[in-house]
Amino acid sequence: MPDYNLAKLLSLCKEICLQDEIITELPIVWDILDMAAISPHIPALTSSETAQTAHDALTKIFYDTDPNGYKMLISQLLAALHTREIYKQKRIDDQIFIDTIKCFSRFTGENFVSFGQYGFNRGWWTHRQLSAKIFRLGALEFEIEKDILSVHIPSDAVMTAEALDYSYSSAESFFAKLGVKYTGIYCTTWLLCPTLKNILPSSSRILTFQNDYEIISMNPDSTSFMSWVYKKDYPNLAQLPEDTRLQQELKKLLLAGGSLGDAHGRYKGSDA
Repeated sequence: MPDYNLAKLLSLCKEICLQDEIITELPIVWDILDMAAISPHIPALTSSETAQTAHDALTKIFYDTDPNGYKMLISQLLAALHTREIYKQKRIDDQIFIDTIKCFSRFTGENFVSFGQYGFNRGWWTHRQLSAKIFRLGALEFEIEKDILSVHIPSDAVMTAEALDYSYSSAESFFAKLGVKYTGIYCTTWLLCPTLKNILPSSSRILTFQNDYEIISMNPDSTSFMSWVYKKDYPNLAQLPEDTRLQQELKKLLLAGGSLGDAHGRYKGSDA
């Protein structure tokens, strides 16, 4: 069994700026973990071929005993220690590792915003970061998908024109060094919906991001925007918060019977 220890785990937690409230709880959870049961599945989280099976196995082990997801969080952060070695083997700068693995702190923070308490519920997603398929390069994340790069927009992304240009140029040089060839950069998100041009000012950073893409297809029925704009679902549209201009204008659109959906687009600067 690998020599997993609490000190290494907590050191990583501090590096990725995991919330202090969670760090305080992790030693308590650590003491009740069945390490012999979970250890075989931890390295498997760092491979895209085995990650889903490993996640399912851990979910079964933790069934009904991990209400805030901290057991799964510990398991995945232990896997991240293996991921760090993958980065070293690929000669990837350690700061990129930290920036990428900070997704865990971002997700626990998002849980607090949505539900008023810290928790981790994204274990089904984070194998992409753990298997070195997604990399945080500046404002954006880039995922290797067969012969393309797929863009993801973290909730803390500051999408100024300068920040976006930096991310795309960083991705070009980064993947060239890795020897990754791709035919284009693509993104599927509500942020690309043309309707946003009708409800946001031209100076909007969302539109700054959107203007870099050529729209290929639309999915008008998607409601994925709800959890990002309003942080959670609301049974009554009249209850939607109005704390930001986007929330206000989108609420007006929805109450008037309009919709947003999402769109799939290709980055115009793709020249791979």
